Amino acid sequence: MNSTPPFNCPICDSRLDGNVIAWEPSAQGKVGIQKCATCGLHMTYPRFAEPQGEYLGTTLERWEAKYGAIERGERLHDRHKNYLEETAIIGQYLPNGRLLDVGCNAGWLMGYLQKTGRYDLEGVEPSPILARIARRRLGVTIHQSYLDELTERDNAYDGLMATDVIEHILPEKINEFVSNIHRVLKPNGYVFIKTPNVLFTALKSDLVSRLPEMGKRFMLRGRDVWDAKEHVIHWDSKNLARIFTAHQLEPVTFLVPYPVETTNSPLGARIARQMIYQTARRLPAAGGVPSITQDIFFIARKKM
Repeated sequence: MNSTPPFNCPICDSRLDGNVIAWEPSAQGKVGIQKCATCGLHMTYPRFAEPQGEYLGTTLERWEAKYGAIERGERLHDRHKNYLEETAIIGQYLPNGRLLDVGCNAGWLMGYLQKTGRYDLEGVEPSPILARIARRRLGVTIHQSYLDELTERDNAYDGLMATDVIEHILPEKINEFVSNIHRVLKPNGYVFIKTPNVLFTALKSDLVSRLPEMGKRFMLRGRDVWDAKEHVIHWDSKNLARIFTAHQLEPVTFLVPYPVETTNSPLGARIARQMIYQTARRLPAAGGVPSITQDIFFIARKKM
């Protein structure tokens, strides 16, 4: 297996040496994690030919089996607290205006923002099924496309959000993606990004690697450490700031977001996440978030 990527690092343009620092197995095969020796950006390579294939191939039946009870109001979404928090954060920086949700999925976060009555909302969603569901749920414009296909939306939006999206953009396309964020935002427009924190992921990976097999199975319970089947870039605060600055999007702040609490997580794992979250909020972190923070919430602004 050739482990040398056919592309340079998208942050510093260094040639990548093919040194895999971690392998992640799956039923479809294994993928590798590499780290740029110059800037420290982590990328998945070797990777699957279609990293987002399972997501894009979502069927209505699978979606309804997983989320139908939420849509019918029978239970709250696992990310209910996250969406409340994200709505509040966006409101602090952008009290009203025209908002674009990139990779909007079924429109969950948009639904919370819609309830405030303060925003003119649009979404971008490449999955045909999810785009259709989002339109049905919210009654707003959902572009079944990628961001670069919105060719008639230059300087159109006061704000853009991309939560749990930027880690799915290929290294070869990430600069184009960020450039398109700049293109569609109005001057002084805000961009809101949430993504896993690679420093936390690397700590967890190192811990898991030291455990005996029984300990690994108990800790992971069938879950991946890197989620590298789909995540093709693994971000830290420094490199997020660097790539957005390169495209004239000025970093405003980094925040420690509330951890995701899935209903099937063991009680011990939920308690541990809360302890880490409360600790991380108290730790100083100049120009970023502490390494023990599970996710990064990053806000930048388009320069005039």
